[in-house]
Amino acid sequence: MLSGPVGTAHAQTRLPPVPASEIKLVRQHLAHPQRLSFARNREFCGYLGRAPSGQLVLTRMVQGYRNGCTPPRPPASIRLLASIHTHGAYDPNVPAEFPTTLDMDSDAAEGVNGYIATPGGRLWYVYSGPKIAVQLCGLGCLPQDSRFRAGDDGAIAKRYNYRELHRIEHP
Repeated sequence: MLSGPVGTAHAQTRLPPVPASEIKLVRQHLAHPQRLSFARNREFCGYLGRAPSGQLVLTRMVQGYRNGCTPPRPPASIRLLASIHTHGAYDPNVPAEFPTTLDMDSDAAEGVNGYIATPGGRLWYVYSGPKIAVQLCGLGCLPQDSRFRAGDDGAIAKRYNYRELHRIEHP
């Protein structure tokens, strides 16, 4: 079990709200890949972008590996807004109920924010600039792995910065 939640050192950092239209679209889009992620024990990933018309668009979610996924880049006409990925099936020995520093580093390198779905059905949003993750909705807001056991990853904060996640990953 991990130590208790941190998530308080940066409480003063103001972040822009995540658009409700994005959250709704991503939640709908993640339902099927989330279930496949559990059945196959693989991550699935894709992108959220904006078409030249201004419409939000989602790429097809592709299957990755147990601990990673790289989606194909959409056409250059699509302005990327965020990556989207699942954390795979529940494993009591792998903390997966919050983003990782690798998730944050990958999004920052691509210049996009990120949406992350966990085996417990949480949805996270990573602000790649300041490297802060916020929990958009908690346990069961997305499909949840039937083997999932709440509490195995310890207490989960609603928000983490990079340094806090690094401390969790490297106690």
